[in-house]
Amino acid sequence: MKKTMQFSQHWIVVTGASSGLGKAIAIQLASKHQANLILVARRVEKLEELKHSLEKNYSVHCKIIAADLSDINNIERMFRESIQNNEVYGVILNAGITYFGEHQQLRWDQFKKLLATNVSGIVKAVELYLPYLTDKSQGGGIMLVSSVAGLLPVPYQAAYSGSKAFITHYGLALNEELRGGNVSLTVFSPGGIATEMTHSSGLAAQFEGSAVLQSAEQCAAEAIKAMESRRALYVPGWINRLQVFGARLLPRSLLIFFAGNIYRKALEAKRNSQ
Repeated sequence: MKKTMQFSQHWIVVTGASSGLGKAIAIQLASKHQANLILVARRVEKLEELKHSLEKNYSVHCKIIAADLSDINNIERMFRESIQNNEVYGVILNAGITYFGEHQQLRWDQFKKLLATNVSGIVKAVELYLPYLTDKSQGGGIMLVSSVAGLLPVPYQAAYSGSKAFITHYGLALNEELRGGNVSLTVFSPGGIATEMTHSSGLAAQFEGSAVLQSAEQCAAEAIKAMESRRALYVPGWINRLQVFGARLLPRSLLIFFAGNIYRKALEAKRNSQ
């Protein structure tokens, strides 16, 4: 059995680190685990602010990489720059985008960007980091941030839900292939999180302030614990776990019907708020 991961003084890559869950994970890795961080996102000014704050407040080392992870060339550049002069121990692939609305209104260019960010970019990053971590033999690990939407089909987020289903199945299958090796792979599947992405997508119009949305800080703590203990799959929050458990008992058609009603109301609320 692999030992639990030890983040202290190790370099951890965190994508999507400029806001939301990625930022919360980075802050907690620095403040509670004294990890050194390679912060990756598109918005360089946000990364600079976070780097300055973490280094000043927690005496850790940080490196930033500005990259759009829907671009395979940027994935390759991220890998090269992250391992330059640093020995990477862990990789948290958190960057992702969503679309909330009727699928027929999703433009093809939007779908391609969603697919490139949520699927192709993740697979490419794993392809690069996994052999590196294996060769280093440090007992490191990778965490893929998926979603409960990858376990339960979600109407009005059909493309997003499908992309996360791929990541969930891909990650769990790969985890089994890595059994007995020195690198672990964790699939972390949160439900709704009170983040910038949730707010900008319009989902917050229906769910903000309810128990359905976890705080980014609470979710981050559970994510780090799941990776640290090398869980194959972890769903944070009792409501989310109850949903997943219920999915084993109820017919899939009924679950999708219930979800459709909830998200239809959320879409109506989004339209009314505009």
